[in-house]
Amino acid sequence: MNTNIVLLLLSSLLLVSACGSDGSNPEKETVSPMGKLSLGVSDSPMSDISHLALVLDELIMTDAAGVMHRYDLQDMSFNLLNYQGMDSYMVISGIDLPQGRYHDVYITVHQGDGGQGCYLENGQGRHGLHVTDGQLPIHDFELTAGQHLSLTVEIDLYRGLSYHQGQYKLNHDGMWSVDNRYMGHLLGEVDPQWIADCESTYSNLAPIGGQFSHLAYLYPKTINNISQMADMGVTPPSGRTAPSAVSPMMQDINGNWYFTMGYLPAGEYRVGYSCLGHLDDPIADDISGGPYVMFKDSGKIIIETGSQGGQQTIHECGNGNGGHHGGGHHGG
Repeated sequence: MNTNIVLLLLSSLLLVSACGSDGSNPEKETVSPMGKLSLGVSDSPMSDISHLALVLDELIMTDAAGVMHRYDLQDMSFNLLNYQGMDSYMVISGIDLPQGRYHDVYITVHQGDGGQGCYLENGQGRHGLHVTDGQLPIHDFELTAGQHLSLTVEIDLYRGLSYHQGQYKLNHDGMWSVDNRYMGHLLGEVDPQWIADCESTYSNLAPIGGQFSHLAYLYPKTINNISQMADMGVTPPSGRTAPSAVSPMMQDINGNWYFTMGYLPAGEYRVGYSCLGHLDDPIADDISGGPYVMFKDSGKIIIETGSQGGQQTIHECGNGNGGHHGGGHHGG
């Protein structure tokens, strides 16, 4: 696989770390009604990368009065690849905040130089990882008294991770955050005939070693057919729309093909498929100027939240895998 293409996501689950305030504006915090905030991070799996470490410094946010709140994350470090799809790493759990609206919310990270800070490991060794602006952005939110608000930052490395001039960079293009009450998860079951047909049709484009890269592409509801689906790239060609998220297709222990996408805002989407992910550079337009081809349109998908958020939607690509929903699936 092209080492320039990587995918990762972060979510909130299982591992818990509670963080305290730095004491800024203590008067306001004692007199204002309080709510609680939890924040997690989730990742999407990726071949070629064996380890991706994020090293977190502070959670920073500004309230409506212009007061900045800072929470020390104490150089929290974890391997993003351990929290894929619907799994997640909880960065903070239940910190108390005054009620009100918060903006300019982000997590600062320690930039990597290969020895210290964020890094990734692949077949060529360990490499420093540089995050745009040194921050993981989080959307504005409003907290009401007595509320426990849970947010998740999702990181799509296929779209966000690139290699340029000897430096791995994690860009904001592949990141989004959601309120966990208003999101859902997607489990796609993939027709094995799609896999076989795509590999057979494009056998002349097989990578060295013959290992195709099967990818699922998620598009907004404005997409009606395959001719409107762009590949990954900074600037999609006229008449096409870039994907909102990208995920690799994998096989479970029973040999069934599937993919997962976690923490998607509720709404309507469409899914495309190609076995030529190894030809899809995350920066260049490979669909109009290169050999890349989108192979199948899997149709419309509606992601619903369920009563409290986090509902799983099962979608069949073609004939799916015979209704073996989730049995043996990893990462979701």
